[in-house]
Amino acid sequence: MRTSAEFVEILENYLKEKKISRRQFCVLVDIPNSTISSWKAKNVLPSIELVAKVAKFMNVSLDWLVYGEQYENANEFNNDENPCSRKNILYRIEIVLRQNNEDYDYDIESLHKKYLSNIVDYEVLINWVNGKANLPENVLPEIANKLKVSLQWLLTKDEYHQEDFDAHIYGLAKSHPGLLKGYDCLEEEDQKFIDNYITSKLELRQLKREKEMKNI
Repeated sequence: MRTSAEFVEILENYLKEKKISRRQFCVLVDIPNSTISSWKAKNVLPSIELVAKVAKFMNVSLDWLVYGEQYENANEFNNDENPCSRKNILYRIEIVLRQNNEDYDYDIESLHKKYLSNIVDYEVLINWVNGKANLPENVLPEIANKLKVSLQWLLTKDEYHQEDFDAHIYGLAKSHPGLLKGYDCLEEEDQKFIDNYITSKLELRQLKREKEMKNI
């Protein structure tokens, strides 16, 4: 269980990150202005009701805020090597968002707000990935449906079912006929050059994303 000092430090770091003053926080959660100072000075954790208010405000679970993790070894397998990890589920969400948007917006938070904000708050999703929050059971199925991918692929990285894959490829071909016609007119050597270039770019993007995930 966290100490009161750890609890206050987490809260203060969050408020600093969000550029919210103590006074603003107290107004927003409807507690006296002296509350945070009191927690720190008396070295006692607040009541469970107040902790629940703070957890809701920070978009984290009560268990994480009080105990430091949602359950024992919650992050043990949450790594890049595990295809079913929360980090890799987020990575697949980001891949599809970046591939399917038509305005060349590659900022993931911006894309999330544009396409998925009606399903789940971005901060909640990131906190879930980092083992700080729970996701309602309906969230990932709704995200899969919104992105037009199978839930199986989103959760496990298993390949699309053939009918899903065919429909996805057909949709891309229908959206970008000019590119396909131009590619088809190229010499074989030029086509290989483009194939290699795209592959290298995708690999570079994946490496960058893996580095970003490790820094979260």
